[in-house]
Amino acid sequence: MFVVLLQYTAPESEIDAQLVDHYEWVTQHYDAGDFIAAGHRHPRSGAVIIARAMSRGRLDAILATDPFALHKLVRYEVIEFQALRTIPELAKYADPLTPAAHK
Repeated sequence: MFVVLLQYTAPESEIDAQLVDHYEWVTQHYDAGDFIAAGHRHPRSGAVIIARAMSRGRLDAILATDPFALHKLVRYEVIEFQALRTIPELAKYADPLTPAAHK
């Protein structure tokens, strides 16, 4: 899984001008099953996306299509982690526990 931290790098007015397109992009990736959760950071300095497990290359390709990225309005920090335990509602997103995971 991935935690994607978006940090705004442009004035709020430029962010606001792209919000509708960004929300449509997020919805597209919810519908595709790529994203599990997303929302604004408080204070309003950016956003957070939780993405399901996939290759880093695939995630990078997805992020490159974000209207915020296309307009150079954000910087991304991507944190990859293994979701070994989840609440029951998120069990389908958990990574399998394998012997290699204990190294």
